Amino acid sequence: MNRVRVAVALAAGAAVIASGGVALAATGTPKALPAGVYFQDDGLIAGWDNKNPKPQKKGVIRDVASTAYKGDSAIETQQTYISSDKKNYHTETVHAKAEALGEDRYFGQAVYIKPDWKFHSQPVTFEQFSPENPGGPWLLFEIKGSDITYSTRKTGYRTVGSISALRGTWIRLVVRINMKKSGGVMEVWLNGAKVVSDKDNAAPPQGTSIRWSSGIYPNYWDTEAPKGDRVLSVFHDQARIASTYELAEPANW
Repeated sequence: MNRVRVAVALAAGAAVIASGGVALAATGTPKALPAGVYFQDDGLIAGWDNKNPKPQKKGVIRDVASTAYKGDSAIETQQTYISSDKKNYHTETVHAKAEALGEDRYFGQAVYIKPDWKFHSQPVTFEQFSPENPGGPWLLFEIKGSDITYSTRKTGYRTVGSISALRGTWIRLVVRINMKKSGGVMEVWLNGAKVVSDKDNAAPPQGTSIRWSSGIYPNYWDTEAPKGDRVLSVFHDQARIASTYELAEPANW
């Protein structure tokens, strides 16, 4: 396993790191988040709960200044295929206790894949929502073929929208989870357009709280050789959890 490399490049006074409802300016001075915002990170590993994430296999996670949606930094999450030995390929940042049963929250972020990304049939997860107690997978958002999809064990894969013309661009995604066992809804906006309203997957089948993971996870590499490239990166920026779509939308802050 490669050692995690963290290179934080900040313009003086420009960056804000989210931490437990309070943002830390580059000077270290606490700065309160806007009303209705529960968590935010503007492209820095230090903004997430796991300050020193340890990817599986040959995974790499690092702050990069060369690619950013806004500001001076984004997080690159990368995986390299080694073998199909039934062991997973997760490279992720995590925010725990992101939402509890009965709450209604919006999760926004911008993601980027390089212009030469090869579309292929194996799903590559870039964010997921998982119950915490008991833990386990629940709601995964993937790049699958030339689409963004989401999947649960309950309903399988469903399409969010096509990204066939969006390689090499920042793609904005907002996921609303009105987390109720009955009467809830999961909704998705892709680049500002509402494209999903799903009442089948509004809450995990077990557990009363969820964590939010953001990164890369080539789902099938544990049992299959890659059908696309053997080194894959997804970049992440402008992550936020908020009480409304307008606050969570990466274009708005």
